[in-house]
Amino acid sequence: MEKWIGNRPTLGQKALNKYNKLLDNTQYTLIPNEIVLKIVEAECDKSSGRELNGVLVLTNMSVHFISKKEHFHYEYSQINDINVETDGKDKNEWKLVLRCGWSNRYFDDIKKNDDSQEFIEILEYKIVNPTKDILTTVTHDFTYFLHAKRLEELRNKNVKITSFLMKRDNMGFSKNGERLLREKHNNAKLITEGLFKENKEKKGNFIVIDNNIFLYEYNDKKREVKLIYSWAFLFLSHSKIDHFAMKSEVEIEEGTLVLNSSGKAFASILIDEGVEFELKKRKWHQKILGFRSGKWWKKATASIFYLFTILLVFILVFVEETEEPITTSPETEAVTESEVQKSEEAERLAEEQRQKEEAERIAEEQRQKEEAERLAEEQRQKEEAERLAEEQRQKEEAERLAEEQRQKEEAERLAEEQRQAEQQTNVYFKNCDAARSAGAAPVHQGEPGYGKHLDRDGDGIGCDR
Repeated sequence: MEKWIGNRPTLGQKALNKYNKLLDNTQYTLIPNEIVLKIVEAECDKSSGRELNGVLVLTNMSVHFISKKEHFHYEYSQINDINVETDGKDKNEWKLVLRCGWSNRYFDDIKKNDDSQEFIEILEYKIVNPTKDILTTVTHDFTYFLHAKRLEELRNKNVKITSFLMKRDNMGFSKNGERLLREKHNNAKLITEGLFKENKEKKGNFIVIDNNIFLYEYNDKKREVKLIYSWAFLFLSHSKIDHFAMKSEVEIEEGTLVLNSSGKAFASILIDEGVEFELKKRKWHQKILGFRSGKWWKKATASIFYLFTILLVFILVFVEETEEPITTSPETEAVTESEVQKSEEAERLAEEQRQKEEAERIAEEQRQKEEAERLAEEQRQKEEAERLAEEQRQKEEAERLAEEQRQKEEAERLAEEQRQAEQQTNVYFKNCDAARSAGAAPVHQGEPGYGKHLDRDGDGIGCDR
């Protein structure tokens, strides 16, 4: 089932396990290179009036609808457009229309939640970019953190990441840092939060025990980690280890290594590595908060606090009420109980309404955000299309002007040839004396001014004698 819902599914995706048998039986419908991107429960409304309950599946190639009775799919290139709107029957559900050629496919009963929002985001992206890759909550392995370097690599590969994946992959400071460091040290014996105190200065926030002992500074906002120190195990020889209730401290000459947890596991690793150390022993009362340092004023403060807490608990548990009980008639008790029930019911309904309105508000904000992103993408694509159209128009205009210039030059050339031909046709010499005076003698046949009256012997050359 992990193939269909991923290795960290939401509760809504886990609920799709009821389709496990159906999906397993239809695995042959997916070709070998087809990868599931997202799956949601939906109902298909047939033109015949029948309604089919099943699941909508997005893959890297197609949109599938799978039910017990029917299965059909459309490649993204076949889908002209989609329409997503709130179902008129239930405001907490979506209605989806796929426009495929001249026909429409109608799907409803799609629950409004983060999973369906991601489904719609993937569908819109793949229709516009059918050949591009997209990383989703199904295809991502949550063992690996989407840290800064990995995000950069995905951007360079032009891989889109869904907004729900970014939200779900953020598991908090501890988990994020641990997953990032586990990638750098996949054979680490221990990874825990901690720091190093050196001359009253605190450095680092994660300690990794691998072939050496490493201190890292993890920045959750930038999703980056930086190595602060690296020590060999022998560096901790003859150190003092002090286990407290919530942490452990390892004292060495240069400072103190503080582990927020797993202090005993750390000590076991040192033993396995042959590192000699001194384990500081404490009496049971010295492990209590306020009594560990041995300072009298801390002990006094802690004692007062603990006594006050014990006294408060004693009063709440054992002191009886001093007020006289109020005598009520059965009728009054019934009325009071009814009023209380009505009040509690009103409060419950008000709380449910508030939660419902809050969920609708969050869903609407998410929809508006995605709509803004979609409009921005459409505007970018429109501007890109206009730019390409303008470049094409300028190119065609340049070609047209070049053609007009060529035609103009060709016309001028032909006109010049015509003018020269006319000039040649109009030359006439009355006799050879006139030809010699014009410097044209002898005149060959075909040259301007040649005439048979100038060529007495008929050899094709006039005025040659």
